[in-house]
Amino acid sequence: MAKQLNREKQAAVLRSAQQKRKQHKREQVFRAIEEIQKSGKPLTFPNIAKVAGCSISYLYKWTELTEYIHDLQSRKTQQLNSLEEKQPGPHSLKTLSEVFKQRIRELEAENKELKRQNQNLRGHVAEIFELRSECERLRTQIKHLTTPESSPKVVSLNSVPNKSDSAEFKNLSQEITRLITEMGIKIGVRLKQEIAKHEPERVKLAISAFRQYRSHNSIESPGACLLAMIRDEAEPNVPQKAMTPLEDEFERWYRQAIESGFCQDVPKKYLPIQQGEILVRVSNDEFLSGYELLSWRIAKAKMEDNENSSIS
Repeated sequence: MAKQLNREKQAAVLRSAQQKRKQHKREQVFRAIEEIQKSGKPLTFPNIAKVAGCSISYLYKWTELTEYIHDLQSRKTQQLNSLEEKQPGPHSLKTLSEVFKQRIRELEAENKELKRQNQNLRGHVAEIFELRSECERLRTQIKHLTTPESSPKVVSLNSVPNKSDSAEFKNLSQEITRLITEMGIKIGVRLKQEIAKHEPERVKLAISAFRQYRSHNSIESPGACLLAMIRDEAEPNVPQKAMTPLEDEFERWYRQAIESGFCQDVPKKYLPIQQGEILVRVSNDEFLSGYELLSWRIAKAKMEDNENSSIS
C-alpha cells in the first residue's frame, strides 16, 4: 500500500515537472515570435525554432501553436498585399508602368511634332538649292563685270556722237527704251552698245529676267546687273503673265511684310493655298514653329493694326 502511494507521488511530481517545462518552452516560443515580429524578419518555423531554442518538429507537435503561427503568417501576407495595392512605392511595377506609359505618350507627341517640322523643312531645302544655283549664276555675271575687257574703249563725255552712235539710237526700239527708263535705269553708252548686239525679243526677255530677280533681291548697281543679263541673254525662271490688281497688291504688301520682319521670307511658289487664299507665315514666338499660318488678307489687316497702334 505504501509502495503504491510513493509511485503515485512520483508520477504526480513528474507530470508537474513536464507541465512546467512545457509551459516554459511555450513561453519561449511566444517570446521568439514577438522578437521576430519586432525585428521584421520572416515569420517562418525555422526562424521561430532557432530563436526559441527548439526543433522544428517540436513546434509541429503543438497543434494550437501551429495554427496560431499559420494565422499570423496569413495576416502578415494580407497586410503586405493591401499596402502594395493602396500605396504603390516609387519602384513598384504599377508606378513604373504608369511612368513608362506617360513617357511613351510624350515621345509620340514629340515625334509627331518633329515630323511636322521636317515636312516644313523640305520646302526650305528646295528653296536653298534654288538660291544656290542663282548664286552661281550671279557669281559668273559678277566675274564678267569685274574682269577688264581686252580692248577697253575710252569715251569722252564731251565727245559728239558719231554716225554709228546715232544708228544705235535709232535701232533701239521705243518699247525697250520705255521698259528700261520705267525701272529708273539710265541708258548709258555701254548699255546701248550691248542692246544693239542682240535681237529685240532677247533683250525683252533679259529685262523680264532682271525684273524677276530684282523683285526678290536688293541690287546695288541695277545698270551693271541689267547689262550683264542682256549680255548673257538671260531669261526669267518662270514665264511671266500679266498680274491682276489683286496679285499686284499681294506682291507689294508681301515684300513690305518680309522687309519689316512681320512675315517669314518664303518664296510665293512655296506658300500653301487654302480655298483660293494664299497663306503666309506670320512671325509668332508663341508657336513652337515660330510662326502661324494666316490668310494674307487677315495678315495684312493685322499688320496694319499693329502699325496704327504703334503710331498712336
